[in-house]
Amino acid sequence: KVRTRTDYEGYIYPLHVSYNDSRNPREGAFFLTMEDDKGNILGLDTLFIYQAGTDDGYQSRDYSQDGKVELLNKATEGKGIPIVLMGDGFVDEDTADSLYARTMKQAMENLFSEEPIKSLRDYFNVYQVTAVSRRNQFYGDNETAFGTIPDHQTTSISVNADAVMKYVKKVEDIDSIHTLAVVILNTNQNKGVTYLRRSTKNLDYSYAIALCPVIDSLKSEMFRQVLTHEAVGHGFAKLADEYVRSTEGSATEEDIKLLKELHEKWSWYLNVDSEKDSTKVLWSRFISDTEFANEKIGTYEGGYTFFKGVYRPTEGSMMNQNDAPFNAPSRRAIYTKVMELGLDKQPSYEEFVEFDRQHKPTKWSYKTNTRGAWN
Repeated sequence: KVRTRTDYEGYIYPLHVSYNDSRNPREGAFFLTMEDDKGNILGLDTLFIYQAGTDDGYQSRDYSQDGKVELLNKATEGKGIPIVLMGDGFVDEDTADSLYARTMKQAMENLFSEEPIKSLRDYFNVYQVTAVSRRNQFYGDNETAFGTIPDHQTTSISVNADAVMKYVKKVEDIDSIHTLAVVILNTNQNKGVTYLRRSTKNLDYSYAIALCPVIDSLKSEMFRQVLTHEAVGHGFAKLADEYVRSTEGSATEEDIKLLKELHEKWSWYLNVDSEKDSTKVLWSRFISDTEFANEKIGTYEGGYTFFKGVYRPTEGSMMNQNDAPFNAPSRRAIYTKVMELGLDKQPSYEEFVEFDRQHKPTKWSYKTNTRGAWN
């Protein structure tokens, strides 16, 4: 019997995939596994198969709504922090029957569904920019407005960032380097990713692109959670993932060096740290503050996708498995970013605690899960 992943002979296993003669594309996966002498199933490899359909899909004919800008939420506090919502894979028929508008409005509601951004909504100008795609298919030369292509093996999504910025700039006088661009894909695939841009000239730079499909359905909890994780957590607050990946082991010296640079130079990823000492970790004040005792804040090993060498504040959170609120250090990062961009103000720890006392999440609960899958 097999005892290790390398203790086996090679075999040839013929696999025949039938031609896809249906109109719609299809995909599947073939998992290669083995059983060791203890009955444990060991994963060896996975073969992903994707086949295009015979139908090239509907093609848009009317582009009259393309580039149209609508203000969905007007700031009544501060300077008005910009968020630009747009969709990819929406054809002209989707703009005509209001699907595009309904999707953007639901996306906006999802963005403001968790504290503290829920109570800071008045600081944001949220725009909808209509993007009419030629086709509504997401593979190959898909001819969508932003060229988004979901990766079949991961949760990642590729995008034409220049095209996104072109549509962002359709909003008159927008502060584009401090804009959060949110692209909603017209597909129900379970994926999500955010791209952050760092300035190379020591400039204050906040531009980000968050990508999220309409997972399951417009009203689904999964769509809300993943969009919040990506757009609010990564895109706006520049938070790190608090989960670990099965493919990652211990953080290397280079990983830690980069993490510290992101902390010190950009104030990014303040919800993870390589410091284990509870009196020295970035969120040490929260650990000793009884105001946050119910969150059980400490130094939990595992985060920044690594099993070892990086620590997170709580066992579960929105930046871990998505089905929990933002933990206190993450809420502070969101609050601080709003004050910085909205009021040109650097708030103190005490100011955050006072705000948070009045606007805590309605409940703090989570499922123990360190096996996240989001980028």
